[in-house]
Amino acid sequence: MYLRKFTFRENAGQKIEWLIDNLALGEINLMVGKNSSGKTRTLNAITDLVNMIRGREALIKGRVSYDVTFSNNDSELRYLLEFDEETISLEKLFLKDEIVLDRGSGGKGRIKYQATPGAMFLDFEILHDQLACYAKRDRLQHPFIELIHNWAISLRRFDFSGDLGKNSYELKTVFEEREIDFSKTNTSLVPFLYLGVNRSDQFKDIIMEDMRDIGYEMEDLGVIHYSDRYSLTKQDRYAIYTTEAGLEKKVTQRDMSQGMFRAFSLLVQINYHIISGAKGCIIIDDIGEGLDFKKARNLVNLLVSKAEKAGIQMILSTNDAFIMNAVDIKNWAVLNREGNKISLYNYENSKEIFEDFKFTGLNNFDFYASEFFKSGFTDDDIEE
Repeated sequence: MYLRKFTFRENAGQKIEWLIDNLALGEINLMVGKNSSGKTRTLNAITDLVNMIRGREALIKGRVSYDVTFSNNDSELRYLLEFDEETISLEKLFLKDEIVLDRGSGGKGRIKYQATPGAMFLDFEILHDQLACYAKRDRLQHPFIELIHNWAISLRRFDFSGDLGKNSYELKTVFEEREIDFSKTNTSLVPFLYLGVNRSDQFKDIIMEDMRDIGYEMEDLGVIHYSDRYSLTKQDRYAIYTTEAGLEKKVTQRDMSQGMFRAFSLLVQINYHIISGAKGCIIIDDIGEGLDFKKARNLVNLLVSKAEKAGIQMILSTNDAFIMNAVDIKNWAVLNREGNKISLYNYENSKEIFEDFKFTGLNNFDFYASEFFKSGFTDDDIEE
């Protein structure tokens, strides 16, 4: 299931209002925009919605509304949500054009019952601060809610400029899947490596081949006992190590360069996501941060290829001109902010402008820098 349209409004009618207006997303989205254009705010709004559907607390406070549309094979789901602080005032879910969940203030609502043939709706009353899309989960009675929930629990967000687990270690080397919260992408990679190798004999080879495709001549990787002489604890700890061509030494994650480790962590986690059969959406903020332009370009092209083959929706954000030039503008999602309103231009909603750009002879970055994405050719351009 893919996120297709997304509208978010915060503090409506106030001086601090924000509106992310009807963003139309494709399967591959390179989100670009000037500083303060709303990239991080947009990704945070999506992440907050995901956390609420998972039953977690939202970070956004104040009066908030969402209008979200998903594409699920040949059907469409539309989800409306409004809340103020922790009180939910409206929650509606449409399956195609039929409303199957309708909840108002006070936690009272109606939901379609599908365990037996025929149209039947049940009344319910839940806590005022709980989403019905979390509290009313039932695969047999309300399978449409499971679609929304599965989208939320399968979404992964990576902040490429962050730690991504570089300073996280483990106290053991054997794990079960139920122990791991895979949505936390800044944790130790030791469980991912253990579980990945147990799922697939090719897991290590896949990671090393991917790293070589980026530009790191990796020959081995694994888990090693890690001893830090400056640590105040005496517990055994375990870390990831790698070796590269021409270097016999096993380099632990502590001594790997930040850029290399970020790429390595991303590929370990995404490859595990793929071999485990997960779909959904992967968000990567500030992709390529800390990498030279060639490695950043190679990484982005590799990730796009993997996402397309696996049927995963991918949202990447960047300000890097080299990355912009490496990705087909058909996969671009250009954010433009005017005051408190954030709009998006992409191939889906501005096809003619995106098609016209190939006649300019300019590179992809100029499409963004010249703001061609807003209006395309002017009358003066056509006359010339």
